Amino acid sequence: MAARAKKKAKTKKKKLDAEINREFDAEGVRRAMLAALECIYENYPHITLAQYLVALEILVAEMDGKPHTLVSLVKKLNMPFSTASRVVWSLTREGGNVGIVKYEPHPTDRRMKYLVIDPEGLTSDVPRALNRAMIDYYGDSVHKLKRAVH
Repeated sequence: MAARAKKKAKTKKKKLDAEINREFDAEGVRRAMLAALECIYENYPHITLAQYLVALEILVAEMDGKPHTLVSLVKKLNMPFSTASRVVWSLTREGGNVGIVKYEPHPTDRRMKYLVIDPEGLTSDVPRALNRAMIDYYGDSVHKLKRAVH
């Protein structure tokens, strides 16, 4: 009985490993990106591509536990400091009517500020649109991948 359970667990693990290692093709990624862009356009019809890219980079860095400063954002995106400064400022509540980015004081250096996503300004529609598009295209593989990662 125990041998059968072990064999079943191994088979299940092999199938899950195969799903995780499956290559996601460009069409699924394209559909997910279009869904996200459509959702962003519905919520923020005036946002530019530069604003979207900066906000996305700030979000990813914050989720990784290493929030950007303006200098690190400039280095990462390889853009002029003045451009990055204007784009970030336009994404704040004070600088524009988007309000999805805010400056947060650095814990040890009072001259520096972290760039973080303002949870009050960000809608949850974009992640839901991405999720829906990925599941529509890839089906259960997305759920299995999420369970394996978490």
